[in-house]
Amino acid sequence: MEENKDQTQQETEQENNQENQQTQEEIIDKDGLIEQLKKENEELKAKLQKTEDAAKKLSALYQAIQKDFEDYKVRTIKEKEQIKEEAIEKFAKAFLEVVDNFEKALESFKYTNDINSILQGIQMTHYQVVNLLKNFGIEKIEDTQEFNPMLHEAIETVKSKEYKPNQIVKVLQHGYTFKGKVIRPAKVVVSVEEEEIT
Repeated sequence: MEENKDQTQQETEQENNQENQQTQEEIIDKDGLIEQLKKENEELKAKLQKTEDAAKKLSALYQAIQKDFEDYKVRTIKEKEQIKEEAIEKFAKAFLEVVDNFEKALESFKYTNDINSILQGIQMTHYQVVNLLKNFGIEKIEDTQEFNPMLHEAIETVKSKEYKPNQIVKVLQHGYTFKGKVIRPAKVVVSVEEEEIT
């Protein structure tokens, strides 16, 4: 019996030793797990910090690009306005020469009764105006026989046997184009087919 008691005691001690060993292993495992979690936590914090730094850099870059774009828009508007003003100034300078010549012609009319001289002065001024407009890309729409709604505005229609239908009878006001684009259509009188009288 004593043997049984000793054996039971030994078994109990063995079980206790095993439990103690398991508990120690669990403690070691828990410590290892805690260390591993701490390490992972530090790695995640480092990754988060890198991501935050990258986000800050991207945000700063975005703000810089946005500011540059706003500056670009303002600069473009100013440049367009400057180009427009320079074009107007260039036209005005050229037109002032025509005005000067026109004023000279008016002044000379005071001292002459010669109609031919007056007419010649007006023709020269007209020629100068037409050339000025041409130099700036403004040209008169050439007279054509056929009515074209893209170039002409029919102010009046007349029934006529002399003219074919849709033919221009008379130009009331010349039209003009600016670099090929119609800026004022020619105002014209157009013939229509005369109805037959029965």
